[in-house]
Amino acid sequence: MPLVETSDHGKLVFHQPLGAVARIIMVAGGAFALSAPHELLIRPGVSLLQWGMLPFWIIGVGAGLIGAILLLAGVLGLTRTVTFDAAARELRVDGNGSFGIGWSARYAFADILEFGIIKHEQSEGPPRFVLQAIVTGASGPLEIDTFGSEGEAIAAQAKIDALMLGEEAS
Repeated sequence: MPLVETSDHGKLVFHQPLGAVARIIMVAGGAFALSAPHELLIRPGVSLLQWGMLPFWIIGVGAGLIGAILLLAGVLGLTRTVTFDAAARELRVDGNGSFGIGWSARYAFADILEFGIIKHEQSEGPPRFVLQAIVTGASGPLEIDTFGSEGEAIAAQAKIDALMLGEEAS
């Protein structure tokens, strides 16, 4: 995943688009969730406009909304962006889809306890190296980015450290 340095040299941005396998899983999950309204409302062959069908309508509409969101996320994709901003002294994690659903979390540099590089062995191909940050107030380690070699992960960590210390990254 590419590391982008902004022109003002005060930000480091990591972009993580949703991978093809994850998109296929989301589309399959959306299709599965959309089967619930069919099984509850269309297939039984009873009149839908009666009070006894109200619970089935509630479940069917809820499952339909979840299925539609998963389908949109799988087809249109999601992007997760991790930004280190030296001017604001914060780490910002943004997730957004091209369909308008997004989330954001902000953490001060002072809340970042440590960085770590975790090696993930792959069943096929070379291992991947995940750069993580342990942050106070986060539910777990925050994944910053995934790299093909340990050297790339170490170089990215060095750039983040230099940015956080206010030094000019080399």
